[in-house]
Parts: sequence; structure tokens; C-alpha cells
Amino acid sequence: MRLRERPKRDYTVDITPLVDIVFLMLIFFMVSTSFKVASSLKLELPTSKSQEQVSEKQEVIVSVSPSGQFYVQDEAVSDLDLRKRILNETKGDPNMRVVLRADAKTQHRYVVRALDVLRGLGMGKVAIATVNDKENP
Repeated sequence: MRLRERPKRDYTVDITPLVDIVFLMLIFFMVSTSFKVASSLKLELPTSKSQEQVSEKQEVIVSVSPSGQFYVQDEAVSDLDLRKRILNETKGDPNMRVVLRADAKTQHRYVVRALDVLRGLGMGKVAIATVNDKENP
């Protein structure tokens, strides 16, 4: 007695729900990701052997170009408006971190001027931006 052969069925897997989930995850990560905007002001920062990494959440960046032009959050400000602009950006909070970025070729008097303004405003958290000196261990 011979047994009947069952007809073979082609099984398929529907991947439509998988594609839906992948696209939902992609959209979620695209919306929730925050990108760091690089500074448009090109400065050659001085080097440092010891460098502390700082978070960039609540900070105001004050930059000084080699010609002595001041920038607050990448917007040029005059020497006279520097104090008012920093006060406006920090909203009067003396505990907000201020990062001072000065080109390596900037004259020292401009950096001292910016530090004097920050001290006059009572800013206690001032950091000077440098790049890590990898050539000299």
C-alpha cells in the first residue's frame, strides 16, 4: 500500500511589519538625535598637555580672532558691546560656563580684555579652549 504524497506548500514570510518597525525606528532616531554644530570661526587653538573634556549643554562661547575681533556664539560683537552680549547670553547666571576660545596668534591683551569683562560680570566658571598636545607627552 502506497501512501499518498502530500502536495508541497510554499511558505512565505511577510516582512511588511518588519519594514514598518525599521522605518519607525529610523524616524525615531532621526528626530531624537541632536547634532553638534561646528563653529564657523576658524581658530588655531593653543596646545595643552593636560586637557579637561567639558560638556556643551549650558555654555557660552566667546571667541577672539587674531585681529582682536570678539565673537559671542559665533556672532561678531564690538569691544564695547562685549559685556552686554555676554550678559544677555548668560541671562545673568554667574554659574553658567563660559568657554574662551582665542587663536594661538591672538595678542595677549585681547584675551585679558575678555577675561576682565568676564570677571567684571562675576562669571566664576571660565574655561580656556585648547587642543590636546599629542606631540609632547
